Amino acid sequence: MKICYVDESGNVAQDPCLVMVGILVDSARLYRTQKEFAEVFDIVQGLFKENLRELKGSKMILGRDRWRKVDSEIRKLIAGYFCGWIAQRKHRLIVTAIDRERLQAAEKGGVPDECQDGWLAAGLHVALQIQKANQKTSNNKGHTFLIFDDNKVKADTLSDLLWKPPAWTDDYYDRKKKQDPLDQIIDTTFSIKSHHAGSVQVADLFAFILRRYTEIEDYGAEEEWPGEKALIDDYVDSLAARLLPKWTRWPTRSGSSAAQWFNDIAPPSLRALG
Repeated sequence: MKICYVDESGNVAQDPCLVMVGILVDSARLYRTQKEFAEVFDIVQGLFKENLRELKGSKMILGRDRWRKVDSEIRKLIAGYFCGWIAQRKHRLIVTAIDRERLQAAEKGGVPDECQDGWLAAGLHVALQIQKANQKTSNNKGHTFLIFDDNKVKADTLSDLLWKPPAWTDDYYDRKKKQDPLDQIIDTTFSIKSHHAGSVQVADLFAFILRRYTEIEDYGAEEEWPGEKALIDDYVDSLAARLLPKWTRWPTRSGSSAAQWFNDIAPPSLRALG
């Protein structure tokens, strides 16, 4: 059994792109992952006089709010540590991204009703990737719980969507005639407060890193400081090695109209990741 902890970055309408990242954890390795995160978080907490509830990846990397008092080199080391740590723990990553202008353009051609909201479209894409990657796994080891950062209204809607997925998603994972839809996703989605789950906080950090990567590469965003692009590129190189195979995310050759639709609304730089 697996657990996928999911969070997003760029959920404000003014952001050009929403990026969602899932950390796919084998349940047999979950306890050690939680323990190691707690140990590192305690070290990070020592940098602050006040209580630190959660990491907040964007504030850490950009040095905002309380993080502005922490030396930039230390902030870089913390973010870099977690990018390497995910490989050491042998967890896989799932990424999806919704370009808001591309989504609006797609509306003219008819966006599926279920995907008119970018967050719901991203959440559905996460589930479809897990399904496609794990459905051939034997002995039910690919069965996965989806746990999202606390977003009760949309998570409830996504749960209903995954409980009875629309027929147009079947070709994404080549659903067989007698196969139950999304049979690798267990029951429904769950929500959790990010400060209660370290893996959600790490997903938030990775989502922000990938969002900054695409903002700089695809949307002409300026560096926040000299050398930011090089640093983000290094982080992304580490994360890309842990992504599910490209054929599960944005396949370049696919007869699936659903997969093509998700390709069409994703930013080019993230689609191109290996």
